[in-house]
Amino acid sequence: MSGTASSQARHWRTAALALEFVRRRPAPTRRDLAHELGLASGAASDLVGRLRAARLVAEAPAAAQGPGRPTTRLHAHPEGPVVLAVDLRHGDWRLAACGIDGEVEPLVSERHRTANADAVLRRLRQIVLQTVQRLDGRVLAVGVAVPGLTAGTRVLEASMLGWRDVELDAIAAGLPLIAGNDATMAAVAEARLRPSIGSLLHLVLEIGIGGALVLDGSPAQGAHGLGGEFGHMPFGDPEEVCGCGARGCWGLAFDPRLLAPRLGEPEPADPRGWLRGLLEFPRPGAARRRLREQLAAHLGRGTAGLVNALDPDAVTFGGLAGPLRAAAPDAFAGAFAAGLMGAHRPAIPEVADGQAGEHATLIGLALAAFDRVLDAQQLALWASPAA
Repeated sequence: MSGTASSQARHWRTAALALEFVRRRPAPTRRDLAHELGLASGAASDLVGRLRAARLVAEAPAAAQGPGRPTTRLHAHPEGPVVLAVDLRHGDWRLAACGIDGEVEPLVSERHRTANADAVLRRLRQIVLQTVQRLDGRVLAVGVAVPGLTAGTRVLEASMLGWRDVELDAIAAGLPLIAGNDATMAAVAEARLRPSIGSLLHLVLEIGIGGALVLDGSPAQGAHGLGGEFGHMPFGDPEEVCGCGARGCWGLAFDPRLLAPRLGEPEPADPRGWLRGLLEFPRPGAARRRLREQLAAHLGRGTAGLVNALDPDAVTFGGLAGPLRAAAPDAFAGAFAAGLMGAHRPAIPEVADGQAGEHATLIGLALAAFDRVLDAQQLALWASPAA
């Protein structure tokens, strides 16, 4: 970096900290920002003015909070930097543009032939290229979330997709690419809504189950970046062999392709839709009711086991985990209570449905990507045309 560029980067270090705070705290006020960074009101005003001039943040009036001068809430500038986030799921994918405040603008979604990785990646690269050109310099990075194991920009194994050892980098069309597990990314988004909670266990039920333990806003990744693969813990039937190579994986207990035959039904073409239908069926017969109770008990026992092992402050559910608990609340509660160590019973952690909604994976992915690329040097480069 040249001396001038280095000086510019130093100039933007406080701004980088300010934008990190905007990412971590939903709709923060200017007063919140000043308190977080230890700035006097005048210095905070100067900083926000610089961020506005650089098309990084915009402001909106905040609700009155007692006496004193009114403050404003900070959000992403409508012409500011974005991350293109891709949520690659079993049977379909969706792409969105996400601003630095975690706001999501859905752009494109398509069905795909799951096992044909090359065709899926070619199509995604085409869409990303078109979107990057349309957004004219605003895209700083591309993020991809997959239902499986990732390392760097590679999918190591995604049994739900039928993918193994697949490189994703070509999707990004030359931009930085950040890849991660879908449930881990959803956990990042969920933790953002609970900034006062130090440790959050987030579990996501889709066609299987996964999640993450988030500590002070960051997922615990483990020695090889594979932390949070809760669906591959041996909580299930030891006779069942998982696509990951292990036996008895917990996620197999929730796989519709294994559940439908238990009701005398064929393997569903839309596994997630089938599972949702099972949980939402208004007047289930005896067989469906028993299956819902069994699945809820699986969820309760596994959640208790993870609470025993990880000791989180709170537990949140994403995807279909909340609807499953609601479909058979007594079965879940009984299995959860029975599985807890006695030491946890005086102060059982709250178990609540997530608040980040259907875009949780996209939000978390964008936050993780911005954490990687939006440093002081990048801000100096972004702001130079506007300076």
